[in-house]
Amino acid sequence: MNGNEISEKYRKPLFSGVVIGMVVLVVLLMLSDIRGVIGVFSRFELRILPLILVLAPLNYILRFIKWNYYLKLAGLRPDPKVNRLIFMSGLSMTITPGKLGELLKCYLLREHMGAPYSTTSSIVMAERLTDAIAMVILAAFGSLAYRQGIYALLVISFLLFIVLILFRFDGIFRSFSGLAGKTAFLKRFAGFLTAFQQNAKKLFTVKSLIFAVGIGVLSWGLEGLVIFLAVKAFGGDISVLGSVFVVSFSSLLGGVSFLPGGLGVAEGSIMALLVLTGVGKEMAAATTLLTRFSTLWLGVGIGLVGLYLVQKELFK
Repeated sequence: MNGNEISEKYRKPLFSGVVIGMVVLVVLLMLSDIRGVIGVFSRFELRILPLILVLAPLNYILRFIKWNYYLKLAGLRPDPKVNRLIFMSGLSMTITPGKLGELLKCYLLREHMGAPYSTTSSIVMAERLTDAIAMVILAAFGSLAYRQGIYALLVISFLLFIVLILFRFDGIFRSFSGLAGKTAFLKRFAGFLTAFQQNAKKLFTVKSLIFAVGIGVLSWGLEGLVIFLAVKAFGGDISVLGSVFVVSFSSLLGGVSFLPGGLGVAEGSIMALLVLTGVGKEMAAATTLLTRFSTLWLGVGIGLVGLYLVQKELFK
């Protein structure tokens, strides 16, 4: 696969994500008073906008620190410049179902330094899992102020715990893979799955989990502040705990929905939770639009720049 083939392969999911995003935008405006939303934006305090727009990139910087940490645990030492571009390119795949498009980073690392997929895919999986654990922790703290969604939160926490145990302990994984191995299709991938689990196990030590989840709590907590600042800038009021809960819980729902970028589910849950916390419908819609631009579409734009640059670097 060359640079042009990469563009062709990922152009369709990216285009689909953009189309779905536009549909979600229209639906949000239809569910609220368009004039009212415009009126809310007219009252926006522009001096707060730079701070809102810088919070998501700070999240990416912290996540890049975690990415580097996992690469070192796996014994991979890519060229620093190429590594930055590979990580950036992964942001463009945020609007693929379940963020599975981020596996593009695995392909790019293989092209760059011959890194095996069983190693790099376990790193991507560890990134997503520890992000999810961090968001569960943030949502749990937020639920101290708002009790909405506590049962869904418990179910998601249980599922994450099962996945973590599955990859952390060899005996449990062997039992699972033994059952899965009875399927002819999965039996073909038995060697890959075993190598994947052994690599994942190295990433799930107590020390690495504390570090990675800690980074996740801090990075996703910054995105929680986006809603806090947006509501304040629109002239509304919400607590920090409430804003953190809204972002983390809606991100979890968007992730488990497996829709591209959680589109529709994340926006709908952000708006609904904001209304439940006492924010007016028009202000909730305006806050949702600004939040998703800052925490999703800005990252996709940065990722597309990274994807363009990494193709120039690797496929000269």
